[in-house]
Amino acid sequence: MELTKVEIKSIQTYDSNFKLSGVCNGEEARGQEISDIIVFSLGRRGVHDSGYPFLRMIGRQYTQGVESGIKYFDLGWHDHFVCNIRVNIDSYGKNLFRVMPWGGSKSFRVSPHFISCSTFEIGCLYPDIQPENTLS
Repeated sequence: MELTKVEIKSIQTYDSNFKLSGVCNGEEARGQEISDIIVFSLGRRGVHDSGYPFLRMIGRQYTQGVESGIKYFDLGWHDHFVCNIRVNIDSYGKNLFRVMPWGGSKSFRVSPHFISCSTFEIGCLYPDIQPENTLS
């Protein structure tokens, strides 16, 4: 995963524990419960076939107990994202946002079949296939 110094500094303003070396890969995210998602636009340095900039997603998981802290998951590059459930979106800085559950939910669950593809989906339209609040 590559981030600019400005992107890292913007994340660290709100989360001083963030280190690029501590971000786990997307395969490790499968089935995990995450508290929120950090989303940032890669700007014009990388555009999709549609001509729009890619979005980078990082899932953040708060852990408690013996190994309390924050764990990060690289959720890949995406052309766009869709929210099928209510979310709250806060700005962390230029081109950098935090997406978190809103209205009673406290976390998202990453699909056990998660892969990084064009569409990043939050929540699921088909609860018989995947539970609600699942990222796919």
